[in-house]
Amino acid sequence: MSEVLQKIKDQKVVPLFYNESFEVSKNTIQALYEAGIRVIEYTNRGHQALENFTRLKEISHTEFPGLLLGIGTVKNIQEMDDYAHAKADFIITPVISEDLVKHALEKNIFLIPGCFTPSDINIAYQNGLTLVKIFPADALGKNYIKSIQPVFPGMSFMPTGGIHAESEDIREWLNGGAMAAGLGSSLIGKDVNEEELTLKTKNLLQQLNHN
Repeated sequence: MSEVLQKIKDQKVVPLFYNESFEVSKNTIQALYEAGIRVIEYTNRGHQALENFTRLKEISHTEFPGLLLGIGTVKNIQEMDDYAHAKADFIITPVISEDLVKHALEKNIFLIPGCFTPSDINIAYQNGLTLVKIFPADALGKNYIKSIQPVFPGMSFMPTGGIHAESEDIREWLNGGAMAAGLGSSLIGKDVNEEELTLKTKNLLQQLNHN
């Protein structure tokens, strides 16, 4: 199992966020890191995304040792190349296509594509990918993964979208066959208080790992 896959499985949640401010972005990562998070998805959702991400990767080895920092909301090959050049540890897309998958495989990029239908998942499966994002998860419900899992043996699933940052909700997804859950605004609000975020995240990780 790859390092990315193993860390996501161990962590059970993958926080995702974007902020125009580099300082706020760095402080948010610091807060999550102090809580014990070692896999984070920064999202390509604004003008400063590539510049911020590049700077975050440049400091991550010294300031956040052991952190895997990936990029999400990548929708085309140009964006994929830009973030691969910025040394993203993994790339997450909201959609899937043969072109995106083939390009990622050619460039040795760890791709986690966004899938909604069994046909979407099949593109990933036929190309040997081992983890897909189910998005938007809340539109499909907590029984979806369990229903499709037998059709794709060996495939892992990470539901994202509309999942609450509460252990009970996340555990229902995990019990329904998810490897981990992506957590966006339910964990990281627009006005980030670093101390509160660290405490909230630490408590969530402890609840998920001790019950």
